[in-house]
Amino acid sequence: MKNLITIRIYFEYGQKINNQSFWKKMYASDFSTELMKRAKSSNLQQVLHLNVNKGYLDHQKINWGTNEIRHYKHPHLIEITDSEANINQFLEKEKELLQETKVLMVKNEVLISH
Repeated sequence: MKNLITIRIYFEYGQKINNQSFWKKMYASDFSTELMKRAKSSNLQQVLHLNVNKGYLDHQKINWGTNEIRHYKHPHLIEITDSEANINQFLEKEKELLQETKVLMVKNEVLISH
């Protein structure tokens, strides 16, 4: 259990999924849902879609998540935890999907287990 790592994937609310047919674009899941489904199908241990109340990416203006309808530039964050080997395999498999995101690897220093 001590060999777990966490990656954080940062993207905008309006993030598109490339290379989809017209109908898939019309009725497919949003980017975060699609990413979570792919992580689940890759049998990764833990995936969280963290709610961002406010923030910005790439020196843009601050986006406030207080409205019912989010701005397409509003930052979103998916956090994935598993072994380094499994995460690297997932990143390689999904590199086309992730090409317009920022992926940050966080080393888990302390693991408290029950």
